[in-house]
Amino acid sequence: VLKQIKSDAPVVVASLTDEDSLAAMCASTRVILSTVGPFMKYGTPVVAACVQQGTDYVDTTGETPWVRRLIDRFHAPAKENKTFIVPMCGFDSIPSDLGAYITAEEIKKRYGCATRKIENFVTMTGSASGGTLATGIMMERKAPKLLHDVFVLGGQRKCGVREEDKDFNRVEFNKAVGMWTTTFGMAKLNTRVVRRSNSLLEAQGLGYGDEFNYQEKALVPTEKIAKKVWRAANAPPDVIERMITQGRLPTPGKGPSEAERKKNWFIFTMDGISEDGRHVRTEIKGGDAGYEETAKMVAESAILLASKKGELLKRKGAHGGVITPAFAFGQQLVDRLVATGIHFQSSPTAMMSKL
Repeated sequence: VLKQIKSDAPVVVASLTDEDSLAAMCASTRVILSTVGPFMKYGTPVVAACVQQGTDYVDTTGETPWVRRLIDRFHAPAKENKTFIVPMCGFDSIPSDLGAYITAEEIKKRYGCATRKIENFVTMTGSASGGTLATGIMMERKAPKLLHDVFVLGGQRKCGVREEDKDFNRVEFNKAVGMWTTTFGMAKLNTRVVRRSNSLLEAQGLGYGDEFNYQEKALVPTEKIAKKVWRAANAPPDVIERMITQGRLPTPGKGPSEAERKKNWFIFTMDGISEDGRHVRTEIKGGDAGYEETAKMVAESAILLASKKGELLKRKGAHGGVITPAFAFGQQLVDRLVATGIHFQSSPTAMMSKL
């Protein structure tokens, strides 16, 4: 890899089974950027070493059950030594998390009130990598209760779990946008991160709203496609595993080709509604989500921590811990991602119009 990118950067070798080598690796740098999953299997010793050494950390996990365990074990000590542990800095869940953040901020600035709810309509092309599929199977089998807990990372409202908080998992024609909606496969990850961001911000008096709700839905042109997407999103692990064995889905380490990735894109359209019923529309769009844009997202997160941590520590309450991208980075990361070509834009609107 170093030869391909024509770099003479030093190589540090560390082993998950050798705590001293992990400690030495973390002590030699300011930020660890990890892309090695499944994180449930490989990630915890690295995070432990980072917290021990006071080294900041970002990764590309989408494993909410694992993140819950990180919070339980490392949030307090990381906060105490001002170490930023920021998982889920790829497509899961930066567009969702930062999109919700800037939508709520726009509502606050524009209308002077809190946000009641944000609905995110997702359209995209692309395919999952073999590693992503294997991780999904592992989560379903080893931590199904945590995976499907809508408040696994926190953020539950005082009234408890409302019907509107439950995962959207059906086929439905949405009259407001004039298209069919159904389950978005990543919603059960992204919604949890947005809710944790709200919870962390609430503790600083900066939350989105007392009755805040966030949901994600896949947006498709026909009922037939909606049903097909729904079936794929709800396929049991045994079926996915059989399709991998049959060669119909990729094995770990394999995924879309470079030519395929160049054709891929995503668009998030968020409808933010204030507590008094006024709307803000936010659009986030970019290229290939799983590889190209994820690489930008996690790299810019790491660079921001390495180069601007002093500024980040001045953000109210952002003094370390196992935290979210929106809480850790806020508008600073939005600005950096816009500079890389990922589009973020919020604007007031009378109501959600047809897409």
